[in-house]
Amino acid sequence: MSHHARQIYVLHKGDGHLRLALPALFANPGSARVIEAALVRLPGVRAAELELRGSKLAVHFDPLASSHRQIALVLNATLDEAIAAAAPATAETSRRPSADLEVWRERAKQWADYLKHKIMAAEHALRAQIAKPSAGNAVVSTGSGGGASPWQRALNPALLNERSVINFINDIAAFYLIRVHWNLITRHWLQSPLKHSNAWLTVFYLTFLLVRYRKRNAAVATPAPMLQAPKPEDSAVTP
Repeated sequence: MSHHARQIYVLHKGDGHLRLALPALFANPGSARVIEAALVRLPGVRAAELELRGSKLAVHFDPLASSHRQIALVLNATLDEAIAAAAPATAETSRRPSADLEVWRERAKQWADYLKHKIMAAEHALRAQIAKPSAGNAVVSTGSGGGASPWQRALNPALLNERSVINFINDIAAFYLIRVHWNLITRHWLQSPLKHSNAWLTVFYLTFLLVRYRKRNAAVATPAPMLQAPKPEDSAVTP
């Protein structure tokens, strides 16, 4: 590992996102152009941008195609070339628009390929679900959706009602709140639970309301057992 690579610090590391603090030596248009172009060529990298003011590098990528280690290796291999391409902003002003255009073309190509693969995968999955035998169609037509697959539930208008929409919105809201407060939960609330007892009480109360609402909906959705009519031979009076 080179001397400059040891001066790179990780500011944020998550699924599909990496933010690094680079030495001030790379805060110039020439080095930024080299680093961004090298990272964008990596499969799965959707965007790479080096802020010249704070010398901070932000990389957005597909975690299924690339990893943090691969990005670190490519960045480490590009440092010498980036130092050689270092130049003041005045000397690179005339060439910067064309370099930005190439970077945006690479990003657009990466996004186009990513969306193409996702659309093809969804199309194949939909065709596979539609091509299945109609053994579960009777279950879907009952309106309960007991043995229906997710695609069959989504394509069946009879299962789309007010209760299902509210349940879906509640799930989205719960996941959004967890995602927004994830750093607070892991770094503060779990480490000092008594200090943040009011936050934990709020979490428990909201969870209680969500579970109570789901149980009530499950009780309403479960139909009452129907009594079977007596058979004619059972009700007939024998002489």
